[in-house]
Amino acid sequence: MDPYDVIVVGAGYGGATVAALLAHSGRRVALVEKNPRAGGKGATISRKGYDYEMWGAVGVPAEGSRFHELVDILGIAERAPFIIPGGNVASVHYKAPSGEWRSSIGPAKQSEDPGALDRIKRMYGAGDDDVNALATLFATMLMMSDEEVDALENTGMLDFIRRFGLPPSLIAQVCTGLNLAMCVPIDRLPASEGIFVMRQIVNGGAGRYHVGGYGHVAEVCAEYVTEHDGVFIKSERVRRILVEGGRAVGIETDEGVLRARAVVSNAGIQPTVFGLAGADHFPSSYVEHVRALEPSFAIAGMRYVVDAPVFEAPIILAYSDESWLDSDRYARLEDGDWPDVPLISIGVPCLFDPSLVPEGHQVAISAVFASPDPTSTTSDEAIRRSEIVIDELWPDLRKHIVRTERYTARQVSRMTRDSVLPGQGGEAIGLAQVIGQCGASKPDARTPLAGLYLVGCDAGGRGSGTHQAVDSGFNVAAMVDADLG
Repeated sequence: MDPYDVIVVGAGYGGATVAALLAHSGRRVALVEKNPRAGGKGATISRKGYDYEMWGAVGVPAEGSRFHELVDILGIAERAPFIIPGGNVASVHYKAPSGEWRSSIGPAKQSEDPGALDRIKRMYGAGDDDVNALATLFATMLMMSDEEVDALENTGMLDFIRRFGLPPSLIAQVCTGLNLAMCVPIDRLPASEGIFVMRQIVNGGAGRYHVGGYGHVAEVCAEYVTEHDGVFIKSERVRRILVEGGRAVGIETDEGVLRARAVVSNAGIQPTVFGLAGADHFPSSYVEHVRALEPSFAIAGMRYVVDAPVFEAPIILAYSDESWLDSDRYARLEDGDWPDVPLISIGVPCLFDPSLVPEGHQVAISAVFASPDPTSTTSDEAIRRSEIVIDELWPDLRKHIVRTERYTARQVSRMTRDSVLPGQGGEAIGLAQVIGQCGASKPDARTPLAGLYLVGCDAGGRGSGTHQAVDSGFNVAAMVDADLG
C-alpha cells in the first residue's frame, strides 16, 4: 500500500493550494519544498530583523479572489487574514514627452476615486474626448459576456486596445498595468486573458496583501496539510519522479523515496518533463511541444533596506510612453536599445503591514523586466537603468540605506524554477500567457504520463500571477480527487 495518496512537488501557491484542498477532502498528502518556507515566487523572506518578498508581491484582485475562497473552505481565514488597501496606496510617476515628471497618488481601485478623471487629465495631458475613449474601453470590457471574452483567445490585447483611439499617454497607462499584471508583450497577450484580468481589477481592485507577509497564506496551507494526516517536508530537493510501469508512483529526494498514488508537480512543466520525470517517459510530440513553450518575462531589481520613510506608498510605478513592452520593444531591449525610463514598479510591503520591519524603517523592492535567461546580461542593465531613475525620483534614498540586496533572473531561478532548457528558468510567473499558450492551447494539467499532474501558472488556471496559481490549485485538486476515486 502506498503511504500517501498524493505527493505535491513544490509549495508555491499552486502546490500549497492543491495540497491543502486534497488534505481537506481526506487525502493523505506529502508536500515537498526545496526552500525553507512555502510560497514559491511569492514567499516571504526573513533576514536580519526584516520581512519582505523576493519582489514586491501584491494580489490581483484584492477582493473576491480565489484566495478568499481558499481560506474560507479550509477554515483558516483567522490564521491568514488579508489586508485590503484603502485610501491612497498607489503612487504613479509618469515622465511626459516634455521630460517633466508628473506624479499622483490615489486608491488602487480607481472606481472608488472621485478625483480619478481629473488626475488622468492632469497626469497624461488628456482631453475630454480622450477620457471618453478610455471610459468606452473599460465599459466595453465590463459589458462583454464571458463567451465574447473567450472568443478573443487569438486576438492580441494591443490590437483590441487600439480600436478605441486612445492617445499614446493613455495607451501607456493601460499597457503598463497589463505588462505588470501579465509579464508578457502586450501585442501577444490574448485579449481574452487581458480583459479577464482587467475586469477583475475594476471590480475587485488591486493590492491585496497578507498579514505576516505575502507568503503567509501558503505557509498556513502547508500547516493545514500536516494537521490533516499529511507532511510538509521543507528544505529538501526532489531529485526525480519515480516512474514504474508507465506511471508516476513517487519521488526520490536526498533523504530517500516517497511513494503515492499520484504526483502533482508545481515545479513547472519544463523542469518536470526534462528534469524530474525525464523526457523518455513522454510521447515525442509532447516533448517537442513542451520544449517550444515560451517563458514569461523575468523581473530583476534591488531591495532597499532604509532607516527612514523614504517611499510614499506600498505600490509605486514609474514609466513614460516608451516604457511599456510589446514584442518589438522587448526585442530592442534584449539587443541593448532601452528606453530612457524602463518600466519600474516598487513594492513597499511594510506600508501594508508595519510589523514586518523595525519602527520607522522600510524595505522597498524595485522590479524591472528582463530576459528569463539566467545567463543574460539584461538583468544587470535593467537594474543599472532603474537605479538612475530611482535616484532622480527619490534623491534622499542613498542617505538612508542600511543595506541593499540585488536579485536577477539567475537568483530567481536558483530559488524557484530550475533552468533545464536554454533561455528559461528566471521567469517571473511561469509560461508566458501569450497567444497559442492560453485558453484551449494551455497545457493540460493531466500529463501523458499516468499519475502525473501539473499545477501552478503553467497549467490548470487563469488570471494574474499567484491568483492564476491558486485557481489552478482548485481545478487540479478537483481533477486529482475525481481520478483517485
